[in-house]
Order: sequence, then structure tokens, then C-alpha cells
Amino acid sequence: MEKLHFREYFKNYLYDLEDFITIYENHLHVFNYEKLNKLSDTMIVLKIKNVSVTIEGINLKIKQMTKQELLINGKIKKVEFQDE
Repeated sequence: MEKLHFREYFKNYLYDLEDFITIYENHLHVFNYEKLNKLSDTMIVLKIKNVSVTIEGINLKIKQMTKQELLINGKIKKVEFQDE
């Protein structure tokens, strides 16, 4: 009987999407963002397609950044989506 590897299945499922946000304990991963509009240690605002995403928290930092992905670290208090 073959073992199920949920982590790999879930990862493959997520990467089939055009864009997504995943929240872990004290981490937030954003895939396929378009623009970083604001960056401070209490608020990060970015654009994904026609949606503005506001992340509020304490000691927010961008740990890794590429053209498509962001990994944000800190105590995340609130994530808000607003149509542009």
C-alpha cells in the first residue's frame, strides 16, 4: 500500500492556483503578489490582482522576497482584503 504524503499533495494543490496567501504561526506566505505598497513594522500593504491586502501586526518583517513571493514574519494580528 502506498503512503499518502499530504504535505506534497497540499503544496502541489496550492501551486496550481494563480495566487494565494498561507498563514502559519508567526509567518505569512504570499504567492504571486503584484506590488508592495507599504512596509512598516506594524503594517504591510500589497496588491494581488485587483485586491489590496493589508497585514497588521507587531514586529512585521519581510524574511524572504522574490518577484512572485513574500515570506512575512512577526505577530500577525489581522489580514484584510479590499477590492480596488
